[in-house]
Parts: sequence; C-alpha cells; structure tokens
Amino acid sequence: MDIYWYWPYLRPEHLALVDAVPRPGDTLVVHTIPDRIAPADRDRGAVRIEATLPEVGRERERSLRWFASRATTYPRRARARDALARNGFDIAHVVFLNRLTDWYSLAPLGRHVPLVTTVHDVVPHETRLPATLERRLLARTYATAGEIVVHHPSIADRLAGEFAVDRGRLHEIPHWVLPSPHESRGRPSDRPTVLCFGAFRRNKGIDVLLDAIRRDRDLDATFVIAGRGAPEIEASVRAAADADDRIHAEIGYVATERKHELYRACDLVVLPYTDFSSQSGVLHDAYAHGRPVVATDVGALGSSVRDDATGWVVAPGNPDAITRALRAALGDHDAWRAATAACERVRHERRPEAVGAAFAALYERTIAER
Repeated sequence: MDIYWYWPYLRPEHLALVDAVPRPGDTLVVHTIPDRIAPADRDRGAVRIEATLPEVGRERERSLRWFASRATTYPRRARARDALARNGFDIAHVVFLNRLTDWYSLAPLGRHVPLVTTVHDVVPHETRLPATLERRLLARTYATAGEIVVHHPSIADRLAGEFAVDRGRLHEIPHWVLPSPHESRGRPSDRPTVLCFGAFRRNKGIDVLLDAIRRDRDLDATFVIAGRGAPEIEASVRAAADADDRIHAEIGYVATERKHELYRACDLVVLPYTDFSSQSGVLHDAYAHGRPVVATDVGALGSSVRDDATGWVVAPGNPDAITRALRAALGDHDAWRAATAACERVRHERRPEAVGAAFAALYERTIAER
C-alpha cells in the first residue's frame, strides 16, 4: 500500500506517529512545508518526508500582506498537493483541511485516488469570513472529503447534525499521545505549579484564567502561562505577571524540549477555553507527561476528561468555577493520584503504534470498498 499524507504543519515530534503507520511492504510520503523537518530526518525508510509545500509569509496577523500571502499560498498548496497525490498512490489522507481551498479541490482529487481526511475543528477557532459563507464552504468541504477521521464522538455528532455528513463516512480514531519524557510523582509539589500552554487565541479563555487567579489571592501556587498569539492576550499575560508574582509569563515560540520541561515541572494543566469545536493536542500533551487537567466543558474537552477520568471539568467562562477546581485538584491528593494514573493508562492506549495501526486498517477498508 502506497500512502500519501498532506500535513503542512508537521512537527518533528509527530515523526513517531508517521513512522508507526506503514506496515511491512507499505510506503508513506508526507507532504509538508520545508522549515519544520531537518533534511537528515526526511528519509526514514518506509517513510519519506516531501518538504516542498509553499510557505505563507510571516507578516503581522490580519495585515494586508498577511491576507495577500494566504490568498496566494493556499491555492498553490492545494495544486501542489493534488499533483503529487495523483501520482500513483493507493490512498491519499488530507490530515489538515483548509476550507478556503478544499471546498473546490477535494472533489477532483477524490476522483483520482481514494480519499481520507481528518476533521480537527468542525468550525474554525476564529472565523474570518461572513458566517453564511463560511458554513457553505464547510458544508461543501465535508461533502467532498471522502472518508472522515475524527478524534472524538462529539465531533462526529456535530458533523452529522450540523452538516448532514453520512455517519457511514465518519470513523473515530483517538488522538495520539506522543512519547515524551515524563516524571512520575506521588503527589503535587508543596508549592504546586499550574501550566497553561499553547497558542494565545481568543477562544482559549486566558483572560478568564487570569481573572480566576486574581480572585483567589490565597491560592499558593505558581501559574506558568506559555505560548504566543494575539497581541492583546500577550499584553494581558505580561501585565498580569508584572502585577502578581505567582504568575510567570513565557511569551514566544516554545521549542519542543522546552515544552517537555514545562510539562515535567508542572503539577496540573489548565485548559480554560471559552469556545471550542475540536479535540485538543494540549490535552494529549498533558497525558503524554502524566499530568492531570482542569478543563472547561467545550468541544471534546469536557467529555474526554470525564470519559478518561483524567481531571476536573468546569463550565466555560466562569472564573470562580476554575478557582474551585484548582483548589480541589491540588488539595485532594487521592483524587490527583487517580487522575494521574488515568493519564498513564490513556498514554499507553493511544500510543503512536496503536493509532498508526488504526489508520492503516482504515486505509485498507477504504481501498477495498473503492
């Protein structure tokens, strides 16, 4: 089986998953942008990294040049993807969808090669189009997306309910947990550390978390907020850190090794999202490092944490609820240990080898049915 993957934003840590997909006799070509994977890591035996997709510019977000760069680069990516994917592969998997181009480009691709796609976000985290137009583009994209992989049943429910996607085309494969160095603990530290990690998007609820910290001056913990994103959120985090010595701001790009250090050093991960329509990579990073979570009940977050028994779930947008959950998580050592053990269990169940085998089995079924 010769497999094509389209994954523009592949990172080095994802290579463990990539390497787990091909079975003996299979080949996998992963199509990505040039600057993520070092040349020495691109030829991996049964896997080849084709780092030739065009890159977008690094202009200031929402500037005219920022929009212009994406308006020209996204169609070029779609054309490069379709040209390579049609070149003798048994199956093509579009791991990263782009509603701005895929509403018209997936259907022709699917006529040439059996097609699998992954839907991470049912609707975008932040919309940049009129609502009616965006829904139409998404509906067209999903209608022509072939077999669709989702990482949680709630995502399948939304695709079926909001976009009339046939349930027979929806396949649940859990989000992978990547191998990561982690440090087992029997209890939280005497002065625990709470980590909020990831892109500073407006739906991440970082302002709600900052409000929760401000409201509970007696909570003796260190709060590390690490990442980058919307300028106004970066400014709020800096200001909060200046005003409260419990808050440590680490603003900017966080390299993989530093990410591992942050997770190993923390006792709890908080995901205070206010709006979400996806499964979370940050949640699975917490699992990878054996750290329990406090998460809001949005998207697949709340149901995942409840089903996995890996932490505490609160209503979104409620700083007092976050404060209560933080105190419960850090104060009840038995509950903390149980949630930590559940993280370890999920870490094993969703290791790359298990998820890669599920992908390969889906490809075989799709090819047979085609």
